[in-house]
Amino acid sequence: MHEKLVPVGVIAPKSVIEQISKALLDSPSFEVLPVEGLEKHEENPYEELLKLLQSLYSFVGEVPKPDPGKVKLPVVLDTDEVEDFTRRIRSAMEEIDAEEKEIEGEIREIERELEVLAVLSSLEIPLNWMRTTNFTRFLLAKTHPSFYQRLKDSFKSSDVCLGELMASKDLVYFAVIFPADHEERVKEALKNSSATILEIPDSSELPVERLQLLHDRRRILELRVQELELRKRELFYENARFVKRYYDEVFVLKHVHDFMRKVGFTQEFFVMKGWATHKGLRILKSFQNEGKLVLFENVDVEGVPPTLLRNPAFIRPFEMLTRMYGVPRSDEIDPTPIIAILFLFFYGMMFGDVGHGLVIAIMSWLLYRKTHSDLWYIMSFSGLSSAAFGFMYGSFFGFEVIRPLFARPMENIFLFLTLSIVIGALLIIFGMILNLYNRLRRKEKLQAIFDPNGIAGLGLYTFVVSDLFWGIAYGKPLIPYSILLIIAMVFVFMMFLYEVLFGEGSMAERIILGIFETFDKLIAFFSNTLSFIRLGAFAVNHAGLFLAFYTMAKMSSSPWGKFISLFLGNLLLIFLEGLVVFIQAIRLEFYEFFSKFYSGDGREFKPVSYEWEVR
Repeated sequence: MHEKLVPVGVIAPKSVIEQISKALLDSPSFEVLPVEGLEKHEENPYEELLKLLQSLYSFVGEVPKPDPGKVKLPVVLDTDEVEDFTRRIRSAMEEIDAEEKEIEGEIREIERELEVLAVLSSLEIPLNWMRTTNFTRFLLAKTHPSFYQRLKDSFKSSDVCLGELMASKDLVYFAVIFPADHEERVKEALKNSSATILEIPDSSELPVERLQLLHDRRRILELRVQELELRKRELFYENARFVKRYYDEVFVLKHVHDFMRKVGFTQEFFVMKGWATHKGLRILKSFQNEGKLVLFENVDVEGVPPTLLRNPAFIRPFEMLTRMYGVPRSDEIDPTPIIAILFLFFYGMMFGDVGHGLVIAIMSWLLYRKTHSDLWYIMSFSGLSSAAFGFMYGSFFGFEVIRPLFARPMENIFLFLTLSIVIGALLIIFGMILNLYNRLRRKEKLQAIFDPNGIAGLGLYTFVVSDLFWGIAYGKPLIPYSILLIIAMVFVFMMFLYEVLFGEGSMAERIILGIFETFDKLIAFFSNTLSFIRLGAFAVNHAGLFLAFYTMAKMSSSPWGKFISLFLGNLLLIFLEGLVVFIQAIRLEFYEFFSKFYSGDGREFKPVSYEWEVR
């Protein structure tokens, strides 16, 4: 459902702009429109200051949570004083941060050396002995096991010796000993084998001694990093009461000045116009009653009026489906309550099963509680609808163990397909009635008469479908076919006139386009009606698919084999068919139903409000 928005204009002294803008930001309930021909407020002196305050929070890994409600305007704030205060703390934190980064760099160097020492720890040879001699070279390297084997094979017939020191599933550490004059060739071979050469520390210590020393050194440095982190946090919380107060005030003033950029100024006054909700109108009227502004209601504004949807809480998540098609215009019906009812009906009818439905409902509700996503809210109620129709069909995890309250799909295929067509025809008629309502609401009386989805299409479709159903049910037409043909031709001609009367281009172009459009609409009436067969077809298909899995389970001689076949079959039905039915339910609403009355080319109401993330 729509909330009525009122186009308003405001003239007020500059002295009260901060109070008015904050009241509207706090709501939020007012969308500002551009005011042409007046001076603009371009600068925002609080933008950079807010980012500077934000940086203090980032140093200690916190996200600021401003509370605009605590800020009462007008605020007397010395920006130079706040900036000096903030920069002083930031400078101290930067010094600590620089020292911390330097220590972290040293820790990374130690960790690289520890990797080498862990490989060499079993060797009781001083590290500097391994680096170079006059006649031989010693290298330490690592690579993938498959590359290592190839490298080993390539050196079989040479005087290069490879020795594996440590290995895992994905990595081999190995030593290479070779004559000094082979150094270039060996390094090239290692490079071609994707091997990484590890630098051996220049130390006279044994690897195990050096390893212990570096472990201790790393622990000392880690403690130093923790100490520096505590110093930063200590510095922050010593000044937290000022930082948080300044942040709240600067946060509000930054957004107030953003608001001021959107209005126009004269020498003494500011002027703004836009769309207000009932709440926004009350706020502005309260300022008017205090003599702080002059308010003009129902002023002329350019552009498309915005749309603000206000549906009950239990229906609101279904607005997601409405927006998938498009935002409703302010002068057309909000289809959200209708889409909620029809979507659940379609889903349940196509996927009726007590067990499968309850699984979907429970899983989706748990995911909704965790993510608060509208999609999972919709799926949880879709599961309940599926379970309700499961009682109608007498199906529990595919087994027909419940007495059906209506009928079993596999035993009544013709009934379900016929019922689907009847439901489809009624919904198409309902869609055209809604289109008539939208047309008349916009005072488009002639369009309502000649529109293929208006009186012309409604009359044609109602007469033809009613006569066909009556003939099938009672063996003779309700209206003689000769009279029905004349009635149909009149309505078809009216549909043709719609393009001629309201189309664009020359008369010849409109006549040709009218012929094709009329033919297209006649085909669409037929195809849209038949498309609803999927309601019954998927209900039958669900039972048929389970029967296939049940037959496969019976072919297994093992009880466990039967159980696994049925378990996997049910899982596939829940996830795969549940997804397909979700898509088909949306398709029926969007293409067969929405296309009859809903444009979805509106724009959302965008009130001025606080942005909680600093950019």
